Amino acid sequence: MMSYFGSCHCQAIVLAYHTEQDPSRWTLRACQCSFCRAHGSRTTSDPSASIDFSAHDANRLVRYRFGQRTTDFLICNHCGVYIGAQIQTPRGRFGIINVNVLQPIPAGLSQAVPMEYGSETKEQRIDRREQRWSRASGP
Repeated sequence: MMSYFGSCHCQAIVLAYHTEQDPSRWTLRACQCSFCRAHGSRTTSDPSASIDFSAHDANRLVRYRFGQRTTDFLICNHCGVYIGAQIQTPRGRFGIINVNVLQPIPAGLSQAVPMEYGSETKEQRIDRREQRWSRASGP
């Protein structure tokens, strides 16, 4: 198991991504919604991995919800960086990371694949996230 660490620019919000996958095998996604495009995010997850999110300064953490309002997008209200997202369902908490916040960004990452999720129902979206996202904890 390897661990990768990242944070927002001011380091108020941090994450640890624990996975057995080599970064060259990570699937990077570039969601085409207006939020993700505006942030230039490239996200990844691994159903066998886990993510630990934490906030050194809880007052700087913004949980932003939009669209179908199923997921918290974690943003620092001081430096404006989007570090990842998490969803709480009856099956547990799941998340993704924005690989752009990793320090350092691992070598050998693939190109992000443009993804369009706009046609999913709320139930389909939750099911996809439960199946494909990583187990998550905090903040």
